[in-house]
Amino acid sequence: MRTSDRKIIYSTIPEFHTDVYVERDELWNFATETSDQYFYQFSRIPSSDEKILLITRLSLDRIKNSQMTKKYLKILLVIILITCISLIIIFFISRDIFEGLNKIEKSSSKLAEGKLDETITTDTSSSQTNEFTRIMNSLEKMRIELLESQASKNRFITGISHDLRTPVAVIKGYSEAIKDDVISDSNEIKNTMELIDQKTTQLESMIDTLLNFIKLNNSEIKEKLVRHSITKLIIDFTKYAEVTGKVFKRNVSSNINISRDIKVPLNAQLVHRSLENLLSNAIRYTKDGDKIEIIAFEDPADKHSLILKIQDTGSGIDKKDLDYIFDLFYRGTNSRQEEGMGVGLAVVKNIMDTHGWKINVESEKDKGACFTIVIPH
Repeated sequence: MRTSDRKIIYSTIPEFHTDVYVERDELWNFATETSDQYFYQFSRIPSSDEKILLITRLSLDRIKNSQMTKKYLKILLVIILITCISLIIIFFISRDIFEGLNKIEKSSSKLAEGKLDETITTDTSSSQTNEFTRIMNSLEKMRIELLESQASKNRFITGISHDLRTPVAVIKGYSEAIKDDVISDSNEIKNTMELIDQKTTQLESMIDTLLNFIKLNNSEIKEKLVRHSITKLIIDFTKYAEVTGKVFKRNVSSNINISRDIKVPLNAQLVHRSLENLLSNAIRYTKDGDKIEIIAFEDPADKHSLILKIQDTGSGIDKKDLDYIFDLFYRGTNSRQEEGMGVGLAVVKNIMDTHGWKINVESEKDKGACFTIVIPH
């Protein structure tokens, strides 16, 4: 509109028409009354001969809708961005999961096929440890345990073959000699039959020993453990050991320092048998007059554990044998020239494991040995 005569030159506002004159107050009142619906903007346009006032208005709803649209567009962009980032993360996670599962599947297949020589590796640093690397590490531990089990099985078969072959060969040889009349004298036949009887008894004893060892692997034993006084059992054993020591000319002494009667779940017969085995070894590898000492006390570092030691001043155990002394059929350097199957200490270890007890040995060549049993209560 021209401000000189307040004439509307051009209008898109329905309430005001082109070429109509309007008062300034009327214009301002109208703008004020409709300000809740519209946004008005006034600006002057300079001209050479007259002044022109330009009035523009925008609907507030349209402005709000425009602002909401921009807001929604921003939210949509954020959602799209988050979705893209999530898809990228999911892609890499899925790839790692697939690669991990593939490695686990291949490693498991190798274990199932008995291919135990190849090490199972994770190819990751310690900072990248996750569930898959833990599973791979567990599979590697399983592989090592299977290898050890296989080696133990091989030693088991080798031990049985070696130890049982000798009496069988003697029995077979003398039987064939009698059959072929190589031995025909009645006295010789009688002596030979006595020898065969001895070897048969030895063979029977070996088989019984193996059967007893196999029975110890039965988990039913753990279910049949009954609470007994470990204090009384140890004291009874020391009395037995002192009497046995006198028979074999060994100086057996004891130092039992247990303050109260302590009861633990155990099989008294098996525990006494294992202690007898340790005492028998101590007597075997000591000389007349050597010392064997039995010590029992409450663990100062753990009030819920007892320590039982059987130590001697005998020939000791060679350092290279210490790691294998409890293995089935393993016979240390000192015992290779003696009769036996290398089962005794394996039986002791098995009995300890069955009870949930721990046993270890410390020894030096020619300085005796000390077997230590940790008994929780």
